[in-house]
Amino acid sequence: MKFKFRYIIITLSLLAMIKTMSCEPENWMMIDCNECFSYKPDSANLIVYLTIDSDYGPVPLTFFKGKYEEGVIDWQDTATTTEFRLYSEIGQLYTVKAIYSTGDETIIAFDADRMTKYNAGEECGNPCYIVKGGVFDLRIKD
Repeated sequence: MKFKFRYIIITLSLLAMIKTMSCEPENWMMIDCNECFSYKPDSANLIVYLTIDSDYGPVPLTFFKGKYEEGVIDWQDTATTTEFRLYSEIGQLYTVKAIYSTGDETIIAFDADRMTKYNAGEECGNPCYIVKGGVFDLRIKD
């Protein structure tokens, strides 16, 4: 019986540690009550971080609903700044494709994420909904 109890405790501890140390671009444990929506949102901004400098100019972007392999294009645009936002549906998986071109070199970058909403009414007062996720890091690494 003691062995099973220890096994359960160790497993739960490992799962909690993995969740808090995952490679999410934002901290899911932090709640900023200044980010509250007073209504339950169904859409919010996807945020795409890009590299735009003297080497890489405007970047064509393609937003896919779901996985890239499914091929369902939701939106296409060209980013001219290092941060691009697109108002989109919460709960939907999105994949973003960025095409960087310089001279005769082309670099294609992909990232996928899903926005979720969290009811923070207990922590911040009612009503309070916070949107998490929907952040895509498509910057070129040196």
